[in-house]
Amino acid sequence: MRLTYQRSGLMTQMTYGKPLARSIGELLQDDRHVIILTNQRYYDQFFEKIQQAFPHNVIDWYICRNQLYCNHLEELTAFLQFLGKFPRSKQYLFVAFGNEGVVQLTGFIQKTALLTGEFWVIATSLRSFFSALEENCTICKEPYNELLQQKNLPAHIFLDQSIVQKQVDGKLVDLQILIQTALVSDYEFLQLLFKNFPSQKQLQTSSFIAFVEHAVQLYESNASAITSYGATFEKAFYLTENGHLLSAHMKRFLGLLLQLFWNLELNDSTFQIENFMTWLKRLGFPIELPEQLLVGEYLEQVIALQEKNKLLVLTDVGKMGRNWQIANEKTMLKAIERYQKIISEI
Repeated sequence: MRLTYQRSGLMTQMTYGKPLARSIGELLQDDRHVIILTNQRYYDQFFEKIQQAFPHNVIDWYICRNQLYCNHLEELTAFLQFLGKFPRSKQYLFVAFGNEGVVQLTGFIQKTALLTGEFWVIATSLRSFFSALEENCTICKEPYNELLQQKNLPAHIFLDQSIVQKQVDGKLVDLQILIQTALVSDYEFLQLLFKNFPSQKQLQTSSFIAFVEHAVQLYESNASAITSYGATFEKAFYLTENGHLLSAHMKRFLGLLLQLFWNLELNDSTFQIENFMTWLKRLGFPIELPEQLLVGEYLEQVIALQEKNKLLVLTDVGKMGRNWQIANEKTMLKAIERYQKIISEI
């Protein structure tokens, strides 16, 4: 199946539901030099499969660190040095085959490098797939400090189930993307996820592919709001003592939840937050804050970070308003206290 996606005057074609080699073979009719950016884990797991998808092309691989935020200034510098050996007279194809950081880094490089070429993405997960739909490709100095940005979308994105389905350990994180999309922009979609994934068994045995098209439509309208919701709360974990006790993905997920709890303090919502949190716990999300985390320091970091970026306020769960606010410490403290109270009771 193919979908066309547009944002900010940019357009991409998405292909899914068919074998990767066939999808690429239908679109790549020349012998362009292919440069693939990946993470070590995906290189080790899928090297042969990706090589076979480009049977008539010369391929060079660049392997990034495995960290979520590998769209790092140091990685950018190293990759530019790597590109220095390639002649500028040729046409290239830059392919991102890795995590979200790899997608960001590849999109930025293709837009700014002296080499001429297209930008493609082969998704390794739903996380990397949806990160390719957000047009702001950033380079960071630290996860909380974005330095450079370019607007870019890949010409083509490929979603091959045989690759995505093998990432069993990432099922929760992929569902996290769908939950975030639903919380920000479509309450009925959230109900659909609740109905289809009531337990860990259904989560591990079912595919997300049936939900892709609708989520893509929501991203087309609301990608920036979806990806920014929770980001300030996430970044604050990196600046707080003992924040390192949380994985990068858990920092992101808890950031989403804490902004939601703060949001619920501001409006008279009928959203059943206790049932929602019980569902997350039943699915296996580690939703508890580390005991060693200093809540007061964490709130100070959130307050400092939001001076640059106000927080989006939903009019209700699944309904975006146009209201952006700066949170005060009193409201945020109430939100965290409510969060911890619910966690202790479910």
